[in-house]
Amino acid sequence: MDIPENEAEIIQNALSDPIRVIRESGMRLSLYQFLEIFWSEVSVDDFKPNWHVELLCAELENMARRVGKNKPKKHDLIINIPPGTTKTIICSIMFPAWCWAEVGYWMRFITASYSATLALESAEKSRDLIRSDKFEALYPELGIKDDKDTKSNFRCIKKEYKYPGAPPRIHNGGNRYSTSVGGTLTGFHGHILIIDDPLNPQQAASEKELETANRWMEQTLPTRKTDKAVTATILVMQRLHQDDPSGRLLEKKGKPIKHICLPGQIRDYKDFVRPTEFQEYYKDELLDPVRLNWAVLKELETDLGQYGFAGQIGQNPAPPGGGMFKIDNIEVVDTMEAIRGIGRSVRYWDKAATQGGGAYTAGVKMSILKNGKFLVHNVVRGQWGTDKREAVIVKLRNLMDLILV
Repeated sequence: MDIPENEAEIIQNALSDPIRVIRESGMRLSLYQFLEIFWSEVSVDDFKPNWHVELLCAELENMARRVGKNKPKKHDLIINIPPGTTKTIICSIMFPAWCWAEVGYWMRFITASYSATLALESAEKSRDLIRSDKFEALYPELGIKDDKDTKSNFRCIKKEYKYPGAPPRIHNGGNRYSTSVGGTLTGFHGHILIIDDPLNPQQAASEKELETANRWMEQTLPTRKTDKAVTATILVMQRLHQDDPSGRLLEKKGKPIKHICLPGQIRDYKDFVRPTEFQEYYKDELLDPVRLNWAVLKELETDLGQYGFAGQIGQNPAPPGGGMFKIDNIEVVDTMEAIRGIGRSVRYWDKAATQGGGAYTAGVKMSILKNGKFLVHNVVRGQWGTDKREAVIVKLRNLMDLILV
């Protein structure tokens, strides 16, 4: 079929210079389209589409457009998803730049990660994207303010050309301030707050680091909103501990939160998908058969161990079926008379001091038998203040030692 000459020219122009066609047509880009077009500006790898990428883009876009219209937020957003699924490029690199380009150049962002280095790296890539020739070609009116241009804090500007050949009038826009979780935020406020991985696995193993992250999320970050009714908070992370920032926020009743939880596979972690209807998008029980196929997941389980894999991939910081002790192998003993040959016993307490909420105190007394099996005598778990916790420990120690020693 012959194509009319004028239409053939339009098609050829679109293929040879799509940026110009987008600019001249006045087309507005969705976040997902923006991601596709500017991917090569922030990554040397090929773009790998998957349903979860489109989903996350749509969720972030909806939040940003409400902020752009100064509408009260419907909810904050928690995204639990495995590493290596493009979450940082979407949420921390592309999203703020897209907001300035397509929603409002005046928007202010606070972004944070578990380390300042990681937070600044994302900020630098986002700033480099805005400085790129491709971005300038599509959004020539936007730029970075010369005297407000550091990785930790840079400002967007909008250029207004009133007369041909005359220097533009510069309108100061919003800024992006980046820091570490636990770092200072004094003097800074944001329309959108983005927390990308508030903890790493090593920090999650430290009670002190865990509490520092939770305290910063609960007591410092909420005070940095430009408008408490409008400002949206986005927390994106892999699950690392039952009492990590995701777990702590999800425990808070009455707080409007949308929870998107996407385990790497649903053979073992189907019950943790949120919302549950997203289960139908999994292929071969996999979130992303390209990035996280079964061979990759098997290697990750070997590297991370059962607990690490359950949290980072399964988004459940406790492995299905148990870790060291498989629940299928546990036998309930009705009487101590059936037990012979206790070798050594130990009691250990994992202490917390949170009255009525937050982290749990847990205490276990166990013995190893001479035949190599383990015996669990007693398990206690509760959310107690310091005085009550110590009283429980003393009472249980005296009682169980009297019965079992």
